[in-house]
Amino acid sequence: MAGYGHSSVTGLDDRSLGRIDLLLFDADYPDVDTALQDAWNIAVLASDPRLRDGHDRTRAEAVRTVNARRDPSAARVYDASARHRVALAVAMVLAAVAAGLVLTLTGKLTLQDSLLPAGAAATLSAAMLWWLEPRRANGSLWGSRVPSVLHLVCGALWLLAASVALLVRWGEIDANHALPVTTGLALLTLAGVAALVLWRRARAADLAGRQSGIARVTGDLVDQRDAGEVFAALDAWWQSAGPAALRADAARIRRVRVEVLARLRLARTITDLDERFVLDDPPPTRWSERRR
Repeated sequence: MAGYGHSSVTGLDDRSLGRIDLLLFDADYPDVDTALQDAWNIAVLASDPRLRDGHDRTRAEAVRTVNARRDPSAARVYDASARHRVALAVAMVLAAVAAGLVLTLTGKLTLQDSLLPAGAAATLSAAMLWWLEPRRANGSLWGSRVPSVLHLVCGALWLLAASVALLVRWGEIDANHALPVTTGLALLTLAGVAALVLWRRARAADLAGRQSGIARVTGDLVDQRDAGEVFAALDAWWQSAGPAALRADAARIRRVRVEVLARLRLARTITDLDERFVLDDPPPTRWSERRR
């Protein structure tokens, strides 16, 4: 990944650096010129998460429009925002809690007390992962940084926890009050199976390569011949958002662009000479979406 693990060259905050790395992680630039030309766009998107979300919404709306014309029954096109990324983090915490409640063999909680909460946590986590999957699959959630194997790991952990509960810790239950425990075990097992099914579906999306490069822009199209309309909608967004971002805080945009170029150099996408050659270039006179 471009620049990952490297400190800022301008003292930029870690959150902005993280946004730069996320955007560059899936850029898949075919050549140096494309990377250099895209540096201003990356700087704008990384400078403010609201701009990145606005760009994703514009893409999704444009794809929905052309898909509806081609096929009114086409699957819905999803975009992601900060709340969806928070939901993913919550789902991961719940997944870990569900497994930990059962697999932690030392502590005050017995299986009688912990299995129902574990099953409930796993079920809620699985439901959230299913809800987020269309956004993960098209790359809008977190690019290719969230691979389908995540679902496999969750499912395996929950099924392991269910096995431990049944084969190792079942003696801790109160036979006179077995309903909460059996309910928890059933929920944990069902969540594990659901996660494995989700992994099989999600793996196909990963193999399609729709989460990076230009495929991330056009991957949801019913007919790729409509790509021109999607790019035109994004061009219109850029022609408004790019100049507006510069008017709001040109100094910050330029500073973020310096970081973008530095990280491209660290990733050996561009050379030190390329970086110095374009470092003081002015912003584009006509903003547009990257085509390659």
